Amino acid sequence: MGPGRRRSLTSHEVDDLAAVLAADLQRVDDRRDRGVFFTPSDIAERLTALALGPTNGSTDGSTSGTVADPACGAGVFLLAAGRLLVDQGVADPATVVRRHLFGADIDPASVEATRRLLATWAGIEPGEVAGVVVGDPLHHGRDVWAGCPGGGASTGFDAVVGNPPFLGQLRASTVVSAADRKRLRYRFPGLVAAYTDVAWLFLAAGLDLLADGGRMVLIQPQSVLAARDAGPVRDLVVSTARLAGIWWDRSEVFAGHTEVCAPVVERSPCGRGPLQERPVEVFVDREVVIAGRSPEPAVGETWGGVLASVLGVPPGVPSGGETTTGGSIGTMGAVTAGFRQHFYGLVTGVVERSGPDDPRPSMVTTGSVDPLHLRWGDRLCRFDGRRWQAPVVDLDAVTAGDPEVGRWFAERRRPKLLVASQTAVVEVVVDQTGDLVPVTPLIVIEPVGRGRETDIEVLWRLAAALSAPSITALAVRRSLGAARSSGRLRLSAAQVSDLPLPTDAGAWDEGTALARTLHRSSGAPAASDTWRAFGRVMAAAYGVVDPEAVATLVDWWWSRHPASR
Repeated sequence: MGPGRRRSLTSHEVDDLAAVLAADLQRVDDRRDRGVFFTPSDIAERLTALALGPTNGSTDGSTSGTVADPACGAGVFLLAAGRLLVDQGVADPATVVRRHLFGADIDPASVEATRRLLATWAGIEPGEVAGVVVGDPLHHGRDVWAGCPGGGASTGFDAVVGNPPFLGQLRASTVVSAADRKRLRYRFPGLVAAYTDVAWLFLAAGLDLLADGGRMVLIQPQSVLAARDAGPVRDLVVSTARLAGIWWDRSEVFAGHTEVCAPVVERSPCGRGPLQERPVEVFVDREVVIAGRSPEPAVGETWGGVLASVLGVPPGVPSGGETTTGGSIGTMGAVTAGFRQHFYGLVTGVVERSGPDDPRPSMVTTGSVDPLHLRWGDRLCRFDGRRWQAPVVDLDAVTAGDPEVGRWFAERRRPKLLVASQTAVVEVVVDQTGDLVPVTPLIVIEPVGRGRETDIEVLWRLAAALSAPSITALAVRRSLGAARSSGRLRLSAAQVSDLPLPTDAGAWDEGTALARTLHRSSGAPAASDTWRAFGRVMAAAYGVVDPEAVATLVDWWWSRHPASR
């Protein structure tokens, strides 16, 4: 054993050390509250293998095969990269750690933990792990590694891997300050919006770190696939690089905290060319096994469609596209949704109903909406941290607290359609009297330019269209990843407005009649057969007529439908 060399630990001992170091870091502060999650070593190894293929290795002792983790935490991804480089014959562990591995973290304790882990694995001293530094590549890019191969003014790293912190802007513990948001907007012009998760920006930062031909695999919240405010980052990836693959986790690696995925991004040395015509590979679960291939998404498209077919989501229309020639929901109704101020503006005006003669309008939450049926009064709902049996709204009190919010709700006092969120299928309920007060995030659809009698018929036609299996299939493809759970869908008002209308008017008329029947018989034993008949008719309304295609679509839709349970 030469000078400075220590006894090499076994693979299991090194993995145990990694887990201990991560646990030590966890005890220092509650990192999960700050969007920081420890990645199991087996996941890190399999994802790193997607980024660090044999073409990135070298057997001539050069510094090709450089790997960077821009938010290295306890170092589990860099350890995985080091092992792969050794297996590829790039160099011995000590040389790999000294010359090929680069990490950064804003937390000095994390940097010290990573240095200790890599040094222990390589049999060297922590002080020799020069490529792991305290710094913030999100703000300062390669400059945090000035003077190191791949850093500073060099051409970039051959691979970028890791699990950056998830900093969504809907949780107080992960919201960024106004000053930091301003700096991020300067650093990433056009990419930072109100609800941008900082994890998404690491994809943009990683692109800047990559050398031509390099690959990046960064774990992301599944929201990156479909969230509106992630759109600019998605477009940056597919317009300046190639989406080579996506890992979609169904094994709940971070169960109870968040659902994750990992785009595999390749920086083509020739820009977007023949390489971009190759399909996107889809990997799934803890084993990171390939499940299928899909066409690459275009600029402006969500990435849910890449996964949909592989995950068994049938096409909603015969061509497999996402539009028809029958127009869109927005051509028949004005689609709107409330915001935070509308939710909180209701707080002072909500009370339990005093009795059956209480004239105040009913407050409706997503939990009170079932497909074509309102469960208000039958099922407890949650609002403002409380459970309610039959909540009603004193609109005068709401208006007194916030006139603008009161006016918004007053304008919704007309026949309308309410569309629920975070559901397995698209769920809507028709408000024929206009007396329902919708709570955010319910989406509201109001008929445009028609008289009252016509309004009711229009609403039922829209209800039938939105309740169709084809629409749920299209909605899942467009919103996969946007909901809190991968088994749910979440649509914005704009996405609902863009959903297509049926093209077969006769089948649509028949489906509308069945929708009314289902509304009247909701919960009855015979409703199951009626629902499936409705599904078949509305599949035809959207042009799905092949018996096998109809059966596949309706069976898939019915397996998700709450009435099937």
